[in-house]
Amino acid sequence: MIMSTSIVSENKRSRGRRGRQGNRKRSCGDESTSGQDLGSEKANGEVSGLKKRKPSKKVTEDVIPPEQRGIPDTPLLHNLGKHPSIYARLGRGTLTQNLNFRGAWPTALGLYRQAHDQYKELFGAAGFGDFLKIDPVHIPQAYLVALMERWFSETNTIHLPCCEIGPTPVDWAMVTGLQFKGESIRFNHQFEMSKALELLGVESAAVTEGKIRLSSITPTIEEVKMAPANNEAKSVMFRRLFLYVVASCFFNNNRSVINHQLVKYLEHIDEVGNYNWAAITFAAFLAGMRRKVTGETGAFTGFWPFLLFWAFEYLDIFRPNIVEADVFPRAIRWSCPNILSSADFSDLFAARCQLDYIEEAQVTWQPYLASSEFGSTDMVQAMSLAQKRAPFESIDTWEYYLGERCRRQLGFPCRVPLPPPDRMHGTNDLTPEDEIGVGKPADNLVMDENVDYSSWFAVHSVGKIVDLSRFLGGVETGAKVLSHWVAAHHPDILLVRRSDYESMAEAYDAAVAECQMLRAKLAQAE
Repeated sequence: MIMSTSIVSENKRSRGRRGRQGNRKRSCGDESTSGQDLGSEKANGEVSGLKKRKPSKKVTEDVIPPEQRGIPDTPLLHNLGKHPSIYARLGRGTLTQNLNFRGAWPTALGLYRQAHDQYKELFGAAGFGDFLKIDPVHIPQAYLVALMERWFSETNTIHLPCCEIGPTPVDWAMVTGLQFKGESIRFNHQFEMSKALELLGVESAAVTEGKIRLSSITPTIEEVKMAPANNEAKSVMFRRLFLYVVASCFFNNNRSVINHQLVKYLEHIDEVGNYNWAAITFAAFLAGMRRKVTGETGAFTGFWPFLLFWAFEYLDIFRPNIVEADVFPRAIRWSCPNILSSADFSDLFAARCQLDYIEEAQVTWQPYLASSEFGSTDMVQAMSLAQKRAPFESIDTWEYYLGERCRRQLGFPCRVPLPPPDRMHGTNDLTPEDEIGVGKPADNLVMDENVDYSSWFAVHSVGKIVDLSRFLGGVETGAKVLSHWVAAHHPDILLVRRSDYESMAEAYDAAVAECQMLRAKLAQAE
């Protein structure tokens, strides 16, 4: 198969610097794991082999001169010189300090799966049974970074060169298995720490800086395997196990602590399923992405693997094999080979370029239409919320979801959205414009259909962000890196220069025309 590309250019540029990263593998959700260097080293013009080297000096903000950060704002997106996309623009590896992936999903899942059936039944009743079927997979780390570089907190969406697309409540429900139903989880300061410690059966030593240490409440394998002695022991152990699992997967942070107010919703263990855990975990994901791209944190937090599972559904690049087509939750239908977890810089380059050249035809706008779960009654509330602009509350923040920007993903015509709210997030003592978890209809937040979306998007978004003339020291070196990556990951694809491809296409067209002419003459002769 021939893949036409303009990436391989005949223009030669001066040698520069190139970034590279080691090939150490990571699996989804490793506790406080860090990415490899993805920094910069001097280029020698060669790519083959990609021998391991000692990590170079990490890229910091001080390395990039202010004049290189002078990216003009758009009417929608601001402070672009400080956005992570600056590293793609400059042909650099991403920031390496604090390129960590917080959480302990595999460890928490392993503990749950060894628990006594009585505890598993309580998790199922709480609405987490489907989520806990998902196996952690090896992550395409470079693809995750490239997606993050196109996430903008002004809209909580991914900005591709051709369009805007974002995770919806429907996506959250379909991918994770968590359903948007039940009472809202709202926090106030009236629930005291002493009550939380009593319910968890731990002492005040478990508290640090006003939060509960997860290490102080995590039960052992032996404790969760054993049948509870009585209802009180069952309640205490379930609260500790539930809090550890949910915090490790969805509310992870760099201190491995959890807000004690969450324990309030575990007081009666047979009523845990009465609350809307999908909403609070979805908000935590949005908060984690915002904090990452704004530099508030260096680590990926929230259930960040969701971004990859979501991208596999919508974007026809880096897609793993499908294990089973119609399965729920959707995260378990993908087979991610170990090779995808490579974080070599050539992977990052390829991921950036594929996103930079993606076209609307490569977007699966409605990936769940064939799913038997998609039309179920459990999805009604998620679909209703997906068609709104609504803030969702997490533990220490609320975050906006903008349904007017995701209409096409819900089967509605693409329309130009109105500007987002002035405040897209806030602490729990600040009130959003709209009622939390309710919002307003997205249909009322779009412009007249006569306003051309493509023209509007070209002005308001960022377009292509990879400058191949400066990437990796020049187009020639960048072409070598891309060729190396394609040979390693897609040996059935052949990269050729666009000029060569066009020559071959012209020759093919001429041959077809000549063949048709000969057939016409033969027909006349008969």
